[in-house]
Amino acid sequence: MKVELIFHPIYELLNSIHAYSETTIYKKTELGTNWRKQATSRISKELAESLNTNKKKLFKFLYEYVLTRSFDEMPIEQILEELTNVDEQLVISDFCAKLKMKEDQMKLITETFHEAVGLVKRWNEEYFQHVDKTIITRLELDFKQKKDQLKKCAPNNVLPFIEKVTNGLVLNDFNDVKKVVLYPIYHSNPMIIYSIYEQIHFYGYPTEIILPEAEHEPAPRLMYRGMALTDKNRLKILRYLENKERSFTDIVQFIGLAKSTVHHHMVILRASGLVQIILSPNTSERFRLREKGLEEIYRSYHDYLFRASKKE
Repeated sequence: MKVELIFHPIYELLNSIHAYSETTIYKKTELGTNWRKQATSRISKELAESLNTNKKKLFKFLYEYVLTRSFDEMPIEQILEELTNVDEQLVISDFCAKLKMKEDQMKLITETFHEAVGLVKRWNEEYFQHVDKTIITRLELDFKQKKDQLKKCAPNNVLPFIEKVTNGLVLNDFNDVKKVVLYPIYHSNPMIIYSIYEQIHFYGYPTEIILPEAEHEPAPRLMYRGMALTDKNRLKILRYLENKERSFTDIVQFIGLAKSTVHHHMVILRASGLVQIILSPNTSERFRLREKGLEEIYRSYHDYLFRASKKE
């Protein structure tokens, strides 16, 4: 299995529109619903309405197609113009062949590619061009740091690297996977954005970016870590996960709460780095305690509390 780290601002452009348009994502992000309201106030009513409809399903294919392309330092606007003029059928055929997509999946994306590109162009003009440039700068810095770390990894020891970068994602028995592609994201933090195909996996991993105006504030990740350990049900779940992998159904049955409530608890535990997600072919996600997450909680609190003294 080969691991590849990639970065380009267009990945975050697509991540931001994906986070905005997917209810299952923006409600769980560190930016939250307040960010979505602010973004809605910036864009046109027509664009907002388009992104609130089923057209949001158009972006998945475009997002993944862009992840398979190499753009070097090409500006976002130039890339989008190129995508506007590309032959849709050739793109779809090539992409489906690479990822071994089924014909019925191919039909779902036929005649939607250029429509998706058009919406992304408008989102770029009305929202993304105006975001704090620090976000892109720090995403690129994180990418370079992770790439340097990857160079020090032995080719047969990449799974621990993936677990560390993704804050707890464990890949088991994916023997047919030839490549895992990792790229840093901001708008969807603390979630992992992933697409899994037979021979290639894409994972957008969360980054801890603190914008200049909030440098003296506790980071959202730090607050998640604090919340994780202040609820008795979350502590009981962590103890239940201590010695065995468990399914979501197992956890629901053990704790005796509604699925929606358990899901909320698991989002917080995952965001805090206290729970691993174990992925295996043809099985549902399983979870277990991430012991090193406890060490990371202490370190993150220490770094925040003593940050000022370190700068002196």
